[in-house]
Amino acid sequence: MINGAQIDDFKRFYFELDDNKPIQILLNRHENREEGWFDMHYEFELGVVLKGKMKRSYLGYDIEIGPGEVWFCNMWEPHGFEILEAPCEVAVFVIDPRYLATTLFLDRDMTSTFMVPPMDRPRTAVNLKGEIKNLAKKVQQRFSKKYDADWAKIYLFELLLFLMEEWKVPLQESNHGYRTSIQGALRLIFEEKRLITTKEAALACHMSVTKFTALFKDLMGSTFSDFALQYRVKGASFQLKNSNLTQETVALNWGFSDASHLHKYL
Repeated sequence: MINGAQIDDFKRFYFELDDNKPIQILLNRHENREEGWFDMHYEFELGVVLKGKMKRSYLGYDIEIGPGEVWFCNMWEPHGFEILEAPCEVAVFVIDPRYLATTLFLDRDMTSTFMVPPMDRPRTAVNLKGEIKNLAKKVQQRFSKKYDADWAKIYLFELLLFLMEEWKVPLQESNHGYRTSIQGALRLIFEEKRLITTKEAALACHMSVTKFTALFKDLMGSTFSDFALQYRVKGASFQLKNSNLTQETVALNWGFSDASHLHKYL
């Protein structure tokens, strides 16, 4: 529950991202203080406030942000917002986790900024607020005209570089040595479409099933099997909409026994 909203009442957004378009750019303008909603989605989310002020809410944590400040959202993380000063303008990057987990562009683990607890994620340094606001304005100007996948990547990496330059993954017990933890399991999910067992995922992370199960649930708020299933269902749904393959073929492609098995989850 966040601010009285039940998780089952949250909007669930589905962005059809793929290898050709791994990043979506959303330019939102909220005209009054009554605007706001709660949602969750599979993709990572990174947003910047250009004008006005808003409160971002997570499970057990709220943050107020103004121009040049940012927020992060993890995969399937319930989150919401309310407007504190209107009009409020924001630029939002919606990112395919598979893309961010496998790219080596910045030679560092960029997924960690989204996957640590909300209170531990990067914040905008005071001396960088102006630069980050200017970067968000460039995004606003370019993407108000047309979408360009290459520019979306460049702006995302530039923003992450600003935010990660002085930031380090917090060394605290709740992260359980995050850097060497669930990345192997996530890559296994993203690179293979088949059914993957928790035992296999734990082995990929070089830890016991018990330790892996607890760590994955702690970081992701979901069991490994549920998370992997949602990813496969999302992938199958996208392929059904965007290819001429039969339902049976798509089901088999994504590790389901047959079309009827897949339709139980659609």
